[in-house]
Order: sequence, then structure tokens, then C-alpha cells
Amino acid sequence: MHLKEIGERVAQERARAGLSQRELAVRAELSQPTLARIETGERSALTLAELDRIAATLDIPLTLLTKGNPARQRMQVAARASHGTEEELRQAEGLVGEILALDDRLDRFVHDGHQAGRRREAWPKRAPMRIVDAEYEGRDLAAELRERLGLGLGPVPDLAELVESAIGLDTASLTLPQGVSGFTAIDPERDVTIAVVNAAHVPERQRFSLAHELGHVLLSDGVAAHRLDGRRTQAEKRCDAFARHLLAPAEGVRRWMECLSITEPALRECAMAARHYGVSLPVLLIQCKELGLLTEAQARRMQGSTGRELAWAYGWGPQYLVECETAARVRPPRRIMERAVEAYRAGRIGVRAVAALSGADPRTTERELDEAGIRPPQAPPSGRVDVRALIVRRVQPRKTAKPPEDGQEQR
Repeated sequence: MHLKEIGERVAQERARAGLSQRELAVRAELSQPTLARIETGERSALTLAELDRIAATLDIPLTLLTKGNPARQRMQVAARASHGTEEELRQAEGLVGEILALDDRLDRFVHDGHQAGRRREAWPKRAPMRIVDAEYEGRDLAAELRERLGLGLGPVPDLAELVESAIGLDTASLTLPQGVSGFTAIDPERDVTIAVVNAAHVPERQRFSLAHELGHVLLSDGVAAHRLDGRRTQAEKRCDAFARHLLAPAEGVRRWMECLSITEPALRECAMAARHYGVSLPVLLIQCKELGLLTEAQARRMQGSTGRELAWAYGWGPQYLVECETAARVRPPRRIMERAVEAYRAGRIGVRAVAALSGADPRTTERELDEAGIRPPQAPPSGRVDVRALIVRRVQPRKTAKPPEDGQEQR
């Protein structure tokens, strides 16, 4: 056995279980210094009995420590990223891999039944095929999905909730490297797919990235990596079209302009329409060009303003700041968070595992769970003797025996 690799796996699995070194050491009947040396690979020898005790305490198979995590090894990841971000991609893959590994571990404690996978199978998908017209194919799929979801031509208020609840696709917003826009991560054996977007990006960009990732899943090319700079692939263009028409359908934009009696929109009207549909100004301008409401030259003159600048210029600056603060928070997949909380309530994982999902401080997470009435079972008494109490009782002066009254027998 390679002791350093095994030690790293022990540390990883302990972290996934949400236990400190001290907590695991006590439960596995080891000293904390011994466990620390095991995790760093500094222990000169490690018996199978000790390793088996650690595995039993963590409630995982022994092979998970000796051979590694199969969920992480079988994970398929495709990132939408800029050129030259290979190291950043590996960091981002590690974050997604930890979520999939935890979800795999939770199967031992919490029944899931993969209901999400079954819901996902009921939604429109396209078999892999040669792309003939990227714009048309993306728009056609978006229209079909909108019809099935009963969205009409209106905006999508909460895309992440819609994708998770109605379509059964796990979503997450994580703090990824700046050059990484989004991920589709798949565990093919468990039929689990997670669409991940960057929490560092502004709200409208996050929404577009999530819609874009959904397009890759429905178009069956979710495990193919694509670059976001230089010459974009046809697959990327098709998913761009899908995201645009899902979030801001061209016909909906046209009717919105008609309701305001606008035949030739200026920057203010375009910014308001982008706000209405929750997309960036460039996305809205593409839709207006497609509708013939703007020429290429007119649209080009409107480019350049950021979402923050437009928000303050046209009256929704304070609301936009709140939305940016919300978007910057880590948001784990709701299904996996629900399962983790259930396992925590049952005492199968520690609070650190729940906190790690949301990127929060463990003490804050424990307090929030406690205030919500969610607490792990009380640990049974350890059976240790309270030495201090014994000492206190021993040093207390003995009470003098009361002398017998007259006529009573002295015993």
C-alpha cells in the first residue's frame, strides 16, 4: 500500500463526512497525533485493522481508502472556458468532483431513487447529429421546451429552480476561476448530471451560462468541451441560440415593444427589455436585430454599457446590487443539499460536510440548522469516569455520626 496516497484519501473522506481529525480519531479509537501522521503519510506502518476501523467509522468501503473514489474517477466533465485556463479547469473539476463524490456517499444513508433522472428523460432531447443550422436548431428546441413548461412568451423568473424542479437537472453556482464560465459534469453510472455556473459572474451572465449548459444536456453534447474564445464551434453557437430564445424569445421581445408602442427602440427601451427578460444588453440587441427592429449599425452604437451602468442610469440600481450579491453566493444543487441535511439529521455526516456544500462557516451552518429545528441525535454517554467529581467527593469532610440517645443500643 502507498501510505501517502492512502493518507490523502483518509483526509478527503473525513472531510466529506464533515468530521475533524479529533472527532474521527475518537470514534476510530486512535489518538489524534496518530491520525494526523496517517493523513500526512508520515506513519511508518499502517495495519489493515486500523484502516478498516477508520473505514467502518466513516461508513465507507475499505476499498475507498485503498483504491480511491470511483465516483471521482468515472466523472465526465466538459467546461466552457477561455484558452489558457487548463490549470484553472483542473481546480474547477475538483470542486465538481467533490460534490459528485458526496452525492455518491449519501447513497449509503439517504434513499434517492434518482427521480431527477427519470424526470429528465421525459423532456425534449435531440440525438447527436450533424449541425446544419445552429440558429434554427437552438431556437426550435427552446420553443419546444417553453411550450412544454407553459412559459408562453414571458420571462423565466428563476431559471435554476425551474431546471431543478421541472426538468430534474442538478444545478450549482460555485466560485470558479474567472476564465471558466460553466460546466456539465456527469456521473454516468448513477445517471447524475450537474450544470455548474460561475458565482463570480453577474446575474444575467449566470442565467445565460446555465441556459447554455442546459442546451448542451438536451442536445446530447454535454460532455464535449468547447472553448469560448477565438472561433466558436457550431455546437457553441447552437447552445447560444437555445439560451437566447429560452430566456428572451424573439416574439416575446417584439410584443413587449409593441405594448410600449415602440417601433424603433433606443438604448433605454432596449435596456428595459433586457431587464424584463433577465438577459444582458448584447443578448437583447441580437434579438432586436433578428426582428428587424435594429440595424447592425444601430445595435453596434448601443454596445458598451455594463449591466450595472444601465441599472443605475435607468432606475433599478439598488435592486441590481442586491441581485449581484445574491448571485455571488455559492449555491449547491438543491437535491444534494436536501440529502446532506437529512443525513446530518440522522447523525451520519457532520455539519462540516453540509457547510462545505454551501461554502459557509460550519458554526454558522450549525446555528442555522439548529434554529430550523434540525439537530443530529445526541451522542451516547462515553462511559468515562468523571475524575474531578470523584476528587471533590473524596476531599469533602465526613459528617460526624450523631451520638445515640439514652436508652438506644450502641451499634
